[in-house]
Amino acid sequence: MKAIRYHEHGDADVLTVDDVPTPEPAADEVLVRVHAASVNPIDTYVRDGGVSPVGGLPHVGGADAAGVVDAVGDDITDFVVGDRVFATGLGLFESGSYAEYVAVPANRLATLPDGVSFVDGAAAAMAFATAWRGLVTRGDLSIGDVCLVQGGAGGVGHAAVQVADHAGATVIVTTGDDAAFVRDLGADAAVDYHGDDVADRIREAVGDDVDVVLETHAAANVETDLEVLGRGGRIVVLGEEGPITIDPGASMTGKIADADIRFMSIMASGDDQAPILERVGPLLADGTFEVEIEATYPLESAADAQRRVMSSGSRGKVVLEIE
Repeated sequence: MKAIRYHEHGDADVLTVDDVPTPEPAADEVLVRVHAASVNPIDTYVRDGGVSPVGGLPHVGGADAAGVVDAVGDDITDFVVGDRVFATGLGLFESGSYAEYVAVPANRLATLPDGVSFVDGAAAAMAFATAWRGLVTRGDLSIGDVCLVQGGAGGVGHAAVQVADHAGATVIVTTGDDAAFVRDLGADAAVDYHGDDVADRIREAVGDDVDVVLETHAAANVETDLEVLGRGGRIVVLGEEGPITIDPGASMTGKIADADIRFMSIMASGDDQAPILERVGPLLADGTFEVEIEATYPLESAADAQRRVMSSGSRGKVVLEIE
């Protein structure tokens, strides 16, 4: 089979198209014929050496896949050959999805409903699983809460807006030039993240303290998050790179007393990926959730796709389509 691998860490130029053996599924795995693979920033962090893949190099990257079951391991009872499926959490602990076939542990796999395209399934997998886990599982988001999504037009951000809205929260989003886009997704208000008075504008937009913040760039935003957070509020930080500076004295007085900052690993999401995907799939099928596709590329253009996903101002998801 064809797969995109890198034999050394580096920029996107290290990606090569290789012919490799088709994997055999282990007892607890499902072999998937991949029709689409999402491209995520985490793929580039593993590629450039910021995160080391288990098993070393050469390595096939890619965290998300959507396709059709081609074979199942001896212990698999929930899937049969021919099932449409989608998966996430790949590409670090095992070989990834930038390939014609991938062996997927069953606890990272779910049925992809009829009517949801492979491109949409792959694009939605990590984005919605991360948003759901960050807000609901880690953030304890409840009906009536006020939720701030920092950077609501990106891959995880635009999923988080929809998850928070579906959960019954009031949703405030920071964004650049995509205010209309995030409002269409369910945001109650959108605040331009440029300028020095972002916290004041968030307060003005929400008219209340924030209960939960989903934060993708805490090093730059945590001061703002703490300014708008209510007493007992939660900040969920996703995969931060770089130091986060917090004044511990600020927690001794004022409304941010008892504030809770929770960190979440995007890739090491435990055994909750399949249950979350099982809930996300029907919501994609009935139109409750929609995934924004910014661009699609053929497998051989994975390097261009990774450059695209890391470009500034990207909206939604970038996907590899695999024939």
